[in-house]
Amino acid sequence: MSPTFRRSAAVLIALCAVAVVPARAWSVDPTAPRGDLEDFNRHFAGAVYPYARHEAAPLGITGFEVFADASYNREFDRQPFRSSAVSGNLPSDVLAIGRVGVRKGLPGGIDLEASYGKVAGSDLKIVAGTIQWSPLAGGLASPALAFRLTGAKSQGDDVYELRQLGFEAVLSKGFPVVTPYVGVGLVHSQGTFHRAGGDLSTSADRPILFGGVTLSLLVPKIHLEVERGETWQAAARIGIGF
Repeated sequence: MSPTFRRSAAVLIALCAVAVVPARAWSVDPTAPRGDLEDFNRHFAGAVYPYARHEAAPLGITGFEVFADASYNREFDRQPFRSSAVSGNLPSDVLAIGRVGVRKGLPGGIDLEASYGKVAGSDLKIVAGTIQWSPLAGGLASPALAFRLTGAKSQGDDVYELRQLGFEAVLSKGFPVVTPYVGVGLVHSQGTFHRAGGDLSTSADRPILFGGVTLSLLVPKIHLEVERGETWQAAARIGIGF
């Protein structure tokens, strides 16, 4: 086993470690005022949405990537709804989500992606699927352009459910080793809180922004990204494939 592969595997394990902190360190409190629950849903949805975290160029018909990533949002724990809509303490006062997933290239500039995520310190899990189409594959002198359609839903929590549908456009320009990219999108998020007096449903339509760089280091690709939903957050991904 090569040293590069061993280092890549070590980073994958480190990124996944966010998902194994003690369960139920915090939970959603459905007895909170309606306005606080709506604010929680809006901020939580913006933080856990499965952002692109890669450049716009398609993988190609023989391409695939297995990845692990993690995102960290410090602003979530500082919001006014925190004292009423959230019971318990977030690990290190951070809303963190660890994910694993796979991307597969298909003909026609199409990529398919599936991922599974765990919200650190809670019972909430996020499953997601994406179809991406790249009408411009990019080259030495031209950028790559991709459009993504993403669906996601939460699992594992008896109190709170989240469903999301998002559309994004991603633009990137490849250089040797480093590929910068930017993206913009619109996400519809539907949250449902199961309460003793009847369910409370709330929805939000919000723009998202993100940008980052992909570092191509032979075997692994490292993607570093900053993201804006309701607040700013940082994310890192490592992928292995070709």
